[in-house]
Amino acid sequence: MKNKNKNKKQRLALFETVLIFLLLGGAIAGVLLWAAKSEDSELAQSIREFVGMPNSKPVEVVIVPLPLPPVVEAIPEPEPVVVPESEPLPEITFKEVAAQRYLWPSELNLKLAVRVPIRYDGKDYGFMEFLKGVPIQVDALIPSGEIFCQIDGNYLSLSVYETDFYGWFKDKYGERYDLQSVIVDMGTKATTRHRLGTPEGETDFWAEMRIWCHQNYGSVSLKVEEDSLVFLWLPKEDVPINFPAEAREIARNYLLKRAKYGGKENYAACEIRDPVTHELRGAGSIFIPRL
Repeated sequence: MKNKNKNKKQRLALFETVLIFLLLGGAIAGVLLWAAKSEDSELAQSIREFVGMPNSKPVEVVIVPLPLPPVVEAIPEPEPVVVPESEPLPEITFKEVAAQRYLWPSELNLKLAVRVPIRYDGKDYGFMEFLKGVPIQVDALIPSGEIFCQIDGNYLSLSVYETDFYGWFKDKYGERYDLQSVIVDMGTKATTRHRLGTPEGETDFWAEMRIWCHQNYGSVSLKVEEDSLVFLWLPKEDVPINFPAEAREIARNYLLKRAKYGGKENYAACEIRDPVTHELRGAGSIFIPRL
């Protein structure tokens, strides 16, 4: 009898224990169910985190953007280099060069060979010959296109085109100036109505020559001797005078004016003498091959 009661109590205790576990399990299940469905309760969220239950709220996925590759700027094609047109060089004439002594050459070369008979006062005195390329010493540039020069001690009046002046000027000043061609008017053509050899021609020539001498020297005393011209002149001003150079200038103008009236002379020498004492003050000669 006692054993039956003891067994009965044991079964009752076991039943109570199972019931407690069932009730406790149901409560826990209810809490877990509540925690699983509750979205606003912090307690429910803590329970879910405690038991490792997934959170009911959607997890925000943070997308970290991958860094963009570095932007490589396209290198533009180089623009074609446009060379600006250079401004034209200032033009300069031979006359302007002649007026600026610092632009003169000291030496040039003969462009062509020259072999010309020497003629004075209707007579031939042999030949004067110069080879191509022979150096000439420049004394002066004349605006009309002449170059006064020396070759082996002989004084000549050459056309600019008989020398290499243009080539020399281009090499020396070609980056600064554009030298214009000169029209050489040497007065070598007979442009008068009367010619030498006629009374009218001789009269006109000597009238023009004396006028020129008077305008430039204040004297008209020019005579033609057998070997040279003789000019009587006493300067009015007491200043240094290059008498040989003045004698060459008188001889040059004598030849040019003779050619104007049809003369054939191309050489002349001149002596400048004192009109009172006839003392020689200076002498010079000039040869103009083209006359």
